[in-house]
Amino acid sequence: MTGDFDDELRQRLGGLSADLDGVALPGPAAARARAAQRTRHQVTSGVLAGVAAVAAGVLIVNPAPLTTTPEPAPPASRSTEAPTDPTTTPDDLSPALLTAGDVTDATGQAAAEVTQRSAVDCDPADVLARLSSPLGHAEVTYQAGDIAVRQDILRFSAAESVTGVWAEIRSCLPARGDDDGDAPFVTDDLLIDGVGDEGWLVRYYPDPDTDEGSAVTAALVRYQDVVSLTVRTEPQPDGPDADIEVPVTAARRMCDALFATSCVTDPVLRDAGPNPEETTEGPTGESTNDPGTVPGGEPTEPADPTTPAEELLELAEDPFLTDDDVAAVGTATGFVRQPELDPDAVWTPCLQNPIDSGAITAVALGYNHDLDASIVERVALMPDGESAFSYVAAHTTLPEVCGEVGEFREQTVGEPVAVDVDGADDAVAWVVESVPTAENPGSESSFAGIGIARVSNIVVVIGFSAMGDPSGGDWPGTVSGLLATALERAVG
Repeated sequence: MTGDFDDELRQRLGGLSADLDGVALPGPAAARARAAQRTRHQVTSGVLAGVAAVAAGVLIVNPAPLTTTPEPAPPASRSTEAPTDPTTTPDDLSPALLTAGDVTDATGQAAAEVTQRSAVDCDPADVLARLSSPLGHAEVTYQAGDIAVRQDILRFSAAESVTGVWAEIRSCLPARGDDDGDAPFVTDDLLIDGVGDEGWLVRYYPDPDTDEGSAVTAALVRYQDVVSLTVRTEPQPDGPDADIEVPVTAARRMCDALFATSCVTDPVLRDAGPNPEETTEGPTGESTNDPGTVPGGEPTEPADPTTPAEELLELAEDPFLTDDDVAAVGTATGFVRQPELDPDAVWTPCLQNPIDSGAITAVALGYNHDLDASIVERVALMPDGESAFSYVAAHTTLPEVCGEVGEFREQTVGEPVAVDVDGADDAVAWVVESVPTAENPGSESSFAGIGIARVSNIVVVIGFSAMGDPSGGDWPGTVSGLLATALERAVG
């Protein structure tokens, strides 16, 4: 019934022969603490002058001055509340999963556990599988008559908002009521109040062209550092109501098993945004539930939010890797900072510009040595953790070809893989190879390895370009340590 999330990551890493042991990631507080201990904060004024001279040659994508973001004060209702000690270890989440009795009560049909997971279009579980930061994962699937119910539970290293995770889940679907033919048709897009610290629910028809298709209800609920994702699949009913019973029952079980407390007060569904214009096409049976009511109950007021304010980080004065940090990248050695090197001249295929993703500031620095290899490091300060997560998540699916290839070359884009990076909330890496065709004899092959990691609202990117792979086929394993050091350097 349970599954180890690390096993799923290992399968993704297997394509590049990565052999990474799962680690408990300490998160942004630890990254800041380690950064504060680094010797760059203890150098003499003469060395600082030298750093300033180097910084003068750094490419500034957005020269807006950096300012210190003050630590946000916790809400008054949470300021003296100590975290509740969990009653089970992060690796033992199975007691928190729905039981057959829970599903029977929630659906009204006798439920039995099954081993095969029900297939779902725009599957929210695919987003969870791409995350690198969970400390534990468990899952279960039940069949209750013609209703399938799935649940995934994940535990993270800190009690932080998962708004970015839901945004990525939701991005696969159109806006509620939109009908563009082939896309799923969303009937409900709601927030869940009074359950956990935050929650969302979306209901949609994967095949809007038939009344005999299925209806999917996906809900994500977080309480402290644990998240529950439930997915209910059933035949399209004539008069659909968004199902709140399954996610509420799942949250109640989760909080009782892991925290010995109740995190369910007065469950309320409310609209996630402005109501769209009424549509006359699409499946029959628009949502009939009032977003301010619980099905079968009376209207209630939304519960007060209990999520702590997000901790925002700032960039260090010199946020870049040192010559010692890049002295050896796999078998490639001898890199040094080259402020005069144009960062855009280093081949980093499939990498998106962080400025285009809303970065407040983005800076870059190049490194090279006497041979053919070059490195570019990019550091971006994002407005919040959600936008930083979205930037990383945007690189978990890549096109078959990135950029102009040319008539006489062939390009292979490797599958992006999640990477365990010490101190990171999320990280991903991939490789791209460009080789000459038979009609282009004498031309050399090109290799590019890219890695991205983020902690809170700070993103670091490492791009390596050379004629050969310095990692021996294990680029994720090679870049993981470099990304960890880059995060330490970047956090002020």
